[in-house]
Amino acid sequence: MIDFSEYTKENIEEQMLDQVDPDIDTREGSMIQTAVAPGAWFLEGLYLILAQMQDNAYLQTATGEYLDMLAEGRGISRKPATPAVRQGTFDAVIPEGSVFKTINGENSVNFVSGDLISQSNDLYIYELTCQTPGIIGNSYTGSILPVTAIAGLTEASIGTIITVGTDEETDTALRARDYASFEIAEFGGNIASYRNKILAISGVGAVQVYPAYDGGGTVLCSIVDTDYKPAQQALINTVQNIICPPAEGGNTPSPLGYGVAPIGAAVTITTATDVPINVEFTITMETGISYGPTYQTAIENAIGDYIMEAAQTWGAALITNQVSYSVIIYVSQIIAAILSVEGVANVTGLTLNGGAVDITLTETSALQQIPSLGSVVVHE
Repeated sequence: MIDFSEYTKENIEEQMLDQVDPDIDTREGSMIQTAVAPGAWFLEGLYLILAQMQDNAYLQTATGEYLDMLAEGRGISRKPATPAVRQGTFDAVIPEGSVFKTINGENSVNFVSGDLISQSNDLYIYELTCQTPGIIGNSYTGSILPVTAIAGLTEASIGTIITVGTDEETDTALRARDYASFEIAEFGGNIASYRNKILAISGVGAVQVYPAYDGGGTVLCSIVDTDYKPAQQALINTVQNIICPPAEGGNTPSPLGYGVAPIGAAVTITTATDVPINVEFTITMETGISYGPTYQTAIENAIGDYIMEAAQTWGAALITNQVSYSVIIYVSQIIAAILSVEGVANVTGLTLNGGAVDITLTETSALQQIPSLGSVVVHE
């Protein structure tokens, strides 16, 4: 690649002035320097455009729409943002399409009512879909205000997540999926084919594929959401219906090829089981520093970041001819995360879920576990 970093206004101007007869005044403010400077400035801009064009021509450095175009050459598209779907509870019948607003200040969003889910004791539970795609619709729980006038309504609240809202896929994630498509060729229902097809579905963050898990012709695919948490049932159903839906009137995956899966393959979509990692230890602070809530939060964040890094290896692409996945939470890495917090001098007696050893999560066709941060108990 061409290095355009040296093509600055100053360097270009200097090179241009070097071509002038030495007997002519080229000092700053002279007629020659004054005439040359705007041209040098304009040329610097052209070189910046050339550098940007070069970066956007390669998968390693392309961004935004240019990365989209490169990925599309491999049949890979960026996952769009999707809206959260939540359960809303009301004390009156809600017409479809009614709008409600959350009560959380600048993060307030609107939800639109959909199908009735259930009715009990004069309470009505409806589907509510966020009008703003993304994770912003996932967080708020509590009372909501009607934007649409509804007769007889005195109580309205939003609660359980039916489908998690997701943000638009990042450049980093899209680039990783594109790279993965080069590692193992996708062909006729091989592992790479299942991985790529499932990871292309909005809301899916990672997948484990277990071929022939219950005999020939069976495949188990376990998914987690984009937050690397167990997938909601709605997402599991969506993936199941895309990959291998049941026959009409049936309730088990059909091997007859009604979905993306090839004829003869009965594919079951499931999700991981959450395993909270409870951490307990004794801490020694540096001289003159007292432990308090600020340090508790910083330590929890540091441990949480490490556990998230471990969780992100849950569905790592296979690089050998063996179906195996591994997620391990290391005591040493937890200690390192705690010590990375400024002001912490030492950590002793650390245990994970009551034991002083590393935790190896189970990753088999019978059980797939994914870690999350549990309690963090600190002794001084």
